[in-house]
Amino acid sequence: MNDEYKACKYCAHSKAIKYNTDFLCKYKGVVGANFICKKYKFNPLAVEGRRRKLDFSKFTAEDFSID
Repeated sequence: MNDEYKACKYCAHSKAIKYNTDFLCKYKGVVGANFICKKYKFNPLAVEGRRRKLDFSKFTAEDFSID
């Protein structure tokens, strides 16, 4: 696992607090997004994937016609 993902914001035991950047940890209470404790467990669903950029030059008008 990369160390870049080792933070409370990616932990399975934390939930984001709606009104600020803090997180509510099941074990430690309110903590910052970059806080790490011994109970840390990586949650892969918390990581936002990178969006791929489309190369629109590959498409033509024929690609979008229904004929």
